[in-house]
Amino acid sequence: MPVYNFDPELFSSLSNQVVVLTGGAHGVGESVVSTLYSVGAHVVFGDIDETACAQLIQNLSKSHPSSTGSLAFRRVDVRKYGDNLGLFQDAFSRHGRVDHAMSIAGVTEGQNWFDPSLDLTSVAAPPSTSVLDINLLGALYFARIAAVYLRQGPDSGRDKSLMLTGSLASFKEQPGLCVYQPAKHGVLGLFRAIRKNLSSRGIRINILCPGLISTAMSTKIQHIWEENSLPINTADQVGDYALSLITKGQQKDGSIRTGVAIYVEGGKGWEFESELDRLDEEWMGAEMARNCVEINRVLGVGAAWTTERPKI
Repeated sequence: MPVYNFDPELFSSLSNQVVVLTGGAHGVGESVVSTLYSVGAHVVFGDIDETACAQLIQNLSKSHPSSTGSLAFRRVDVRKYGDNLGLFQDAFSRHGRVDHAMSIAGVTEGQNWFDPSLDLTSVAAPPSTSVLDINLLGALYFARIAAVYLRQGPDSGRDKSLMLTGSLASFKEQPGLCVYQPAKHGVLGLFRAIRKNLSSRGIRINILCPGLISTAMSTKIQHIWEENSLPINTADQVGDYALSLITKGQQKDGSIRTGVAIYVEGGKGWEFESELDRLDEEWMGAEMARNCVEINRVLGVGAAWTTERPKI
């Protein structure tokens, strides 16, 4: 896969930008909020942990007393449509626009849906759907609302972007993650479903797919990576890759980030979506690859969607 490089010095271009994000109290989200505030961005973030949100704002206000940015948070349960909506409404009422939206909130597997101890009695009790609802439904809610709010405001020429958070589990087998993996597959599917449509509306969209991150979420399994000398990401490393995807300024390779999917492993990044597209004929065959291109064409990919979809 092509190596993905970025220039952290470009983060300063996010000064005075209005950024809305979920999952801001811990891990990658906390790192993103911290960097954004340090460069003078206006950040409105959501998280279900109100205490941690308030503490983060207090800490950042002390550590960056000269910041020209601003911070605000709301308690957000991403499973609730109204909570996602309220986050954007708050940002818009404060600043009159939203420039960038980052869906970061997520949880890992909390139960084994296929527990071998299940029997005819215990299988009758429905399992929790929180992992699916937080990771996929939350991203769907967030993206739907973001697509509207990013188009509002007086400065129609401003850079606008949406970033989704997938995982290595979005595109490679992860044994045992029976709900997390389908949910993260779904986030990658969401990215693919809306990227050209949103681009036609002037909204850049990208997805970040990190491997294991050393956060509270990975506490129970990180020792497996360590014992086998497998690469581990820090929250700050992944946070920097996330920020690179909302930064429009010219990158080291001369590109502008849109329609990009980045895998991050051990603090290093690779772009994989364009490589998959390039290899279509090799793994699908020439005929199927041509047919897929034609299917996309007749479905109006890249054009503004209408109520009535083309019939095929």
